Amino acid sequence: MASSSGITRKYPRRFYELGKNPIQNRSMNHSCFLVNLQAFEEAVGEDFWSELRESAVEVIVKLKEMEYIWSTKAVHHFLANQLAITSLHEIWSLIDCMPIRFSLYEFGEFTGLNCDAFDKHDVWDVDHLEFWGGGG
Repeated sequence: MASSSGITRKYPRRFYELGKNPIQNRSMNHSCFLVNLQAFEEAVGEDFWSELRESAVEVIVKLKEMEYIWSTKAVHHFLANQLAITSLHEIWSLIDCMPIRFSLYEFGEFTGLNCDAFDKHDVWDVDHLEFWGGGG
């Protein structure tokens, strides 16, 4: 890929080959509706809803309370054009054939989610290290 300076830059290969991306109508982006959580919140009541804010599904509660709206086409395009990289702290994707990089912190900024590192001194009732691939 050539830049305006005339220097050819090599970027990682695509995660999915062109035309071989995930089926959109079978993805979470296509079938997840946060608006349904309003009825759920009303059905379970404020006490239980408050408990959910402190549970493993806290992120879903936050998305609902932020009135966060997903654009399924944009998310699908972003993921379908993802570049295969080795870093666990960023995502690269092609937008109009140009690579764009999002760090975990940038992702947290535009979603409003807590993407800060875990405190190593926190006490966990579940061993989360295996889930996160051994990183602490």
